[in-house]
Amino acid sequence: MSEDIDGRDELIEKKNSRDELIRKKSFSRARGLDISSFMVADDSEQDKSEEIEPSTVEEQDVAMGEIAEIFSKGGENFDLPGAVQKDGTVKTAPEMDSVSDLAVHGEKRLGFGLLVAMVFSWSLIGTIVGTVLDPILGAIGLSAMAIIGLYLGEKWIPNPNMRILGVTWVIISMKLIYGLALDLWHWGWLEGFSFADEDNLLGVLLLFGVVLNIGIAQRHDEDAIAAQATLILLVVGSAAGAVYGEFGVAVMIGIGTILLHGLAIIRNSGNLASMGIAVSYLWVGIHAISDNWDVFGLKILPFEDELLLFLLMVCVTATNSTMAARFVDKNNWFSDAFKSLGLGKPGLWSVSVGLGMIGALLAVAANRLETGYALAQLVLLLTAFSASYLVVRGVEWPRLLPLIVLPAPLLLFGLAILESGIVELDLPYGLRPYSIYAALTAALTAGALLRNQTAVSDHVLWAGGLMIVILLTLLIPADDAGSGARTLLVSQGIVWVGLAQLSMYRDSPSIAGTAVVGPWLWLLFFATDVENRLVSADYIPILIEQYDLAIWMLILLSQQIWVNIKHGDTGFNLASRFSGMSELGARLRDSEVLQLWNLSFLLALFVTWSITRPGSLPAIGLFGGLPLLMISHAVMVLLGKHKGKPRSLMTIWGASAIALSWTYGQQGLWAITLVITSGVLLLASDKMKSSGLDAEALKKFEVLPGQLLTLMMGLLSGLFLIIALEPLNLMLLDGSSILPTEKTNLYILTSITLVGLVFYLKRAATLDKLLPPAISAVALLAIMAITAQIKESAIVLLVTILAFIGSGAYLAIQGEFRSEMRSLAKRDERLSRIEEKQQRLQKFVETQAVEKGDASTLLEVQDNKAKLKMIDVEMLDLVEKQRKRAKRAGTTGEYDLELGDIHHRPVIVIAFLITTILAAVYLSFTTSMAYLVLAFTVIVSILFIALARIRANDIGLRLPDIAGIELPIAISMAGLVLVHLAGRISDSVVGLDDAKHLAVITVGLCVLASIGLIGRNDLGLRIPNAVEGVVYLLVVDRIFALVIGGEVPIMYRVDPFDGGLIDWTLPILFVEVVLVSCVLAYDWVEKQRIVRGLEDHRGAVGRAAWVIFAGIISVGFAGLLAIAFVIRRGWNWIQPAPVMVSWLLVPIALSGLMYWALEPIGLAPIDIHAIATVTGGISICFVIWSIATDSGIWLAAGLWSVHLLLVPAGFGWDGLAVVAILLIICSATSWVSGILVMRKSWRVFGALDMVLAWIVAMIMFSTGAGIEAMLSVLIASSILLGIVTYLNQTYEKEIING
Repeated sequence: MSEDIDGRDELIEKKNSRDELIRKKSFSRARGLDISSFMVADDSEQDKSEEIEPSTVEEQDVAMGEIAEIFSKGGENFDLPGAVQKDGTVKTAPEMDSVSDLAVHGEKRLGFGLLVAMVFSWSLIGTIVGTVLDPILGAIGLSAMAIIGLYLGEKWIPNPNMRILGVTWVIISMKLIYGLALDLWHWGWLEGFSFADEDNLLGVLLLFGVVLNIGIAQRHDEDAIAAQATLILLVVGSAAGAVYGEFGVAVMIGIGTILLHGLAIIRNSGNLASMGIAVSYLWVGIHAISDNWDVFGLKILPFEDELLLFLLMVCVTATNSTMAARFVDKNNWFSDAFKSLGLGKPGLWSVSVGLGMIGALLAVAANRLETGYALAQLVLLLTAFSASYLVVRGVEWPRLLPLIVLPAPLLLFGLAILESGIVELDLPYGLRPYSIYAALTAALTAGALLRNQTAVSDHVLWAGGLMIVILLTLLIPADDAGSGARTLLVSQGIVWVGLAQLSMYRDSPSIAGTAVVGPWLWLLFFATDVENRLVSADYIPILIEQYDLAIWMLILLSQQIWVNIKHGDTGFNLASRFSGMSELGARLRDSEVLQLWNLSFLLALFVTWSITRPGSLPAIGLFGGLPLLMISHAVMVLLGKHKGKPRSLMTIWGASAIALSWTYGQQGLWAITLVITSGVLLLASDKMKSSGLDAEALKKFEVLPGQLLTLMMGLLSGLFLIIALEPLNLMLLDGSSILPTEKTNLYILTSITLVGLVFYLKRAATLDKLLPPAISAVALLAIMAITAQIKESAIVLLVTILAFIGSGAYLAIQGEFRSEMRSLAKRDERLSRIEEKQQRLQKFVETQAVEKGDASTLLEVQDNKAKLKMIDVEMLDLVEKQRKRAKRAGTTGEYDLELGDIHHRPVIVIAFLITTILAAVYLSFTTSMAYLVLAFTVIVSILFIALARIRANDIGLRLPDIAGIELPIAISMAGLVLVHLAGRISDSVVGLDDAKHLAVITVGLCVLASIGLIGRNDLGLRIPNAVEGVVYLLVVDRIFALVIGGEVPIMYRVDPFDGGLIDWTLPILFVEVVLVSCVLAYDWVEKQRIVRGLEDHRGAVGRAAWVIFAGIISVGFAGLLAIAFVIRRGWNWIQPAPVMVSWLLVPIALSGLMYWALEPIGLAPIDIHAIATVTGGISICFVIWSIATDSGIWLAAGLWSVHLLLVPAGFGWDGLAVVAILLIICSATSWVSGILVMRKSWRVFGALDMVLAWIVAMIMFSTGAGIEAMLSVLIASSILLGIVTYLNQTYEKEIING
C-alpha cells in the first residue's frame, strides 16, 4: 500500500498543480500510508528485542513423537513457526505455509491421485478380463498386462524422475499376478493334479507370488512393493483356516507376523514394521469377532478356543511391542500421513500401537461378556506396551526385571496350566484363572508405572485415560439401569476426576480439555436415544437410570466450572495444524469460539438436548441442569473468571430453551433463568465500566447493555410465541408434577417479563443505540398481547396494555429528544476536536517557520501539511468511511469528511412506523381489504417519512441509509412487502388468475423509492439505489409468496396473455414496463459514470446480483435487456464475474421468453437444455480465444461457464451417455487449459471431471449397460491416465515451477 502512495506523490510532484492535488485528495483518498519515516527508533527497546531469552527445551517423548496438542493455552501457539498473530501478521515464517504448500505439493498430490486412479482402473480392467472374457483370452490378457507392467517397472524405476510411476506399474502387475492365480483356481485349471488338490495348489501359487513380490521389492529396494505381500500372507493364513481349522489360522497368523517383522528387520524398514503391527492385530481381531463371515469367498473362521486366542495374542503382542521399541526412531508411512495433514508427526511406536489397538480391541470386545477373560486380554496389552513404552523412554531393563520381565512368563505358564486342565484348582467366588492373572499382572504393571512415573508424558496420560474409559465401557455390563450402570459411572468418574486433578497439578491444557470434553462426548455416544444412538445399543448395550444420569450431569457441570476457572482459556486446536488451514485456525482461535469455556458450555447444552426424553432424564435434570449451566457461567463472568463469549452463549442457550419449551413447556422457568442471567451480566457490565473499560472493550467481552437487553427481550418474545402457537406434542418428564401448571406458567412468564422490561427502561436513557432494544420491546409487548388474546387471559392482556402505554410514554419522552441531543452533541464535539487539531497544526507550522526564518521553509512545511494531517488515526478512519459512503450517497457539504457519518436516528418515529406496519400486516391477514391496506400503508409511511425528514433538516443532519435508501423509506418498503405477503396467505379468496396485486405493490414501492429521490443533488448515486430497492424487494416478495403458497406467477413461466385484460395482462405488462424502465435507468447511470470518468460504484458482485434479480420476475424482455447491458458494462469494467453470470442466465431468460412468445407464431419452444448445450459450446470457443490472446483474466469465467452450462444440460438429454460425454469434454477443456496456462487448480478440476465421468459410467453399468462399453471406457480412461501421468512425471519440475 505504501508503494502506491509513493507513486501517487511522485505523480503530484511532476504535475506541480495544487488544483490537481485537491482533486486527487477529494476523489482518490488514500486507504493507507507509509509512516515509517515518522517513527523514532528506541534503542533500549531494540536492545531488548535483540536479547535472546533463555528458554527451556522440553524433552520430546520419542515414543509419542511430535503430536499436535488437541488443546492448548490461549496464546501459547503464537510463537510457533507460521502462527498467525491477532493482527494478521506472522512473527516466524513457517516451514511451509498453506499457499506454498498448495503450490509445491499440490501437483504431487494430484500426481499421487492419478497413480491411485490408474491402479484402480487397471484393477477393474483385470477383474473384467478375468471374470467376463473366455478363460483362455482372460489368461492371455492378464499375463500380458502383468508382463507389460513389470517391464515398465524395470525400465522406469531406475530413473529418479519416473521411479514412482515404475513402482506403481509393478504394484499393478503383482495384483494381476495374484488375480491370475485366483482365476486359475476359479476356472478349474488346478484340478486333476495327482500330487496335490486345487486348494493347496492355489496356496502354493499365492506363496510363490509373495516370494516373487518380496524378490522384486528387494531388487528395487522399495517398501511399497513389499507392503502388499503382507496382506497376501495374512489372506493365505485366513484361507488355511478352511482346511486346518482355527489352529491353522492361529499358526498361519503367527508365521505371517514373524515373516512380516523379519522382512522389516532385513530391510530395516519402519514402514513394514508399523504395517506389520497394525495389520497383525487387525487380522486377529477380525477372526476373534467374526461370526463365520464370508468375504469375497474367503471364510473368516472365529476363534472358539479361548486359550488358543489368548496365546496367539501373547505371541503377537510380545512380537509387536518388541518391534515397536526397536524401530521407534524410524520413519514410516503412517507418521508421514499425519504430518502431511498438519497433525504433527507421531512416532512409530505411538502410531503403530494406536492403529494396532483397533484390532486388539475387536478381540477384547468379542469376549466382553467373559469379564475375567477380557480383563486378562486388556492387562496383557497394557503390560506389554507399558514395558515397551518405558524402555523407549529410557528406563533400563533391570528396573523392569522384577516387576514385568520375570513375572510375565511365570504367570503365563501358570495360566496355561490351570486353563488347560493339566492342574485342577478350585478358585473362590467362581473366579477363573484369567481373573487371577489379570489382577496379579495389573498390580505388577501399576507398580512399574508408579516406580517410573516421571517418564510418563501428558500425551500418554490423557490418551491412556481415554483408552481406560473406552475399555471400561466395553467391559462393564451396564444394560440393567442398575448396579452395573452405576458401577460404570463411578469408575468413569474416578478417571475423569483424576484427569481433572492431574490437569491442575501438571498445569496441562491437554489433560484439562480431555477431562472436561470427554465425559460429555461419552454421554453423546452412549446415553442418547437407543434408536438414534451414535454407537448402536446392539453392540454396546448401556442403560442408565434417569436420576443417576441427572446426578451425573450435575457433577459434570460442577467439574466443568472447577477446571475452567484455571484452564478456561484453553483452546481446541481445530484446523490450526491441518495443512492449508493455518488461516482458518487463526480465525477460530481469535474468535475464541473453541475456548474451553465456550466449548464445554456448547457441548453440555447439545448433549442435554440430545438425551432429554421421557424416561431418560427427569424434570429436575432438565430444568435444573440447564439453568445451572447458564447462571454459573454468568456468575463466572461477574467474578472475572470467564474468558468466553457470554452473549453468544446466552443466545444459543436461549434458542435451545425455546426449542425445548416447544416439547416440554415451562416457559416461565426458562424466562426466570434468562432474566437472572441478564441481570448478572448487566452487573458485570457495570463492574467493567466502572473499572475504566470503554465501549469497544465491553463489546469485545460481549457485555454491552443494549445488546444484552435486546437479546433478552427477543428470547422472551420467543417463549411467549411458543405459548401462543399451542404445540400439540407437549411431553411430561418424570417429576413434572411439582412444576407450575399451564395457567401459572403464563403468569410467571408475564411477571418475569415485566421485571425484564424494568431492567430495560431503567437503562434506556444510558444506552448507546436506542433502536434495537426499542424495537425488541415493542415486539415483545405485541406478542404478549397476542398470546393473552389466544389464551383468553384478561389479566395478562390488561398488564400488557398498561406496560405498553407506560413504556411507550417513557421512551417517547426519553428517546427522541435524547437521540437528537446526542447527534448534535456528537457533531459539535467532532467539529471542536478537529478545529483544535487544525489550530495545533497551524501553530506548529508557524513555529517552525519562525525558528528557521526562511520563506521557502514555510512553503515546504505548508506543503507537507496534508501529509501530517493524515497521520491522525481518526481522520484515516473518517476517510475510509467516506470512501464507502461515496458508493451509495453524495456529500453533505463542506464538512462531509468530518461529519458525514453522523446521522439523526428517529428512533421513536421508526418504532411507531414498525408498529403501524405490524398492524397493517394483521389487518391484511385477517380481512379481505388487502389493496386498501397496501394503500393505507403507503400513505402512513409517507407521513412518517416526511416527519423524519423535516426533523433531520431542522437539526442539519441527514437520515441513516440502508443500501443507499434512507432508513424510514427502507423500512416502509420492506413493510409493504410484508403487508402484501400477509394478504396473499389470508383467509380471503386469492386467485392465481388475478395479478392486480402485483401492480399495486409495484406502484407502492415505486412511490416510496421516488420520495427518496426528491430534493437530492446526488441522483447519480441515488437512482441505482432506488431501482435496486424496487426490483430486489419485488423479487423477495415473489419468492416468499411462492414458498408460502401465496398464488403468484412462477418465475420464467409467465404468459402475459393467458388471462383477462384487466386482471392479468395489463398488470403483468405494467410490471414488465417498470422493470424495463429500471434496467434502462440503471444502465444510464452506468454509462454516465464511464463517460465522466468516475469510479465503479457497484463492483462485480453488485452487477451479478442485479442481472440475476432483474430477470427473475421478468417475462423475458427486461431479463434479456439486463443481460446485454451487464455483459457490456462488465466488459467495460473488466469484470469477468458479472459477464459469466449474465451468460449463464441466457438459457433461462430465453426459455422464459420462448415459453409464451413462440406459440402465437406457430413455433415450438426450444428446450432449455438444448440452449444450454449450445451456449456451453460457445463458452469452449471463448476459452480457446482467452488462451490464444493471452487474456487470462477471462479464462476462469469461460471454464466455469463450460461446467455450469454443459453438466446440467447433459441431464436434460435422454440417457446418461450424454452426461458422461459432456463431463469428458469438460475434463479435456479444464485439463488442457490448466496445462497450457500452468494453472494447477484447473488440472485438479479436470481430474475431478474425469472421476465424475467414471461415476456416471458405473451408474450406466449398474443400470444394464453392456460390459463391452464399460471395458472400452476403462481402457480409454486408463490410456488417458497413463499419458497424463507420464507427462506429469516427466515434466514435474516445469509444472511445479510454472
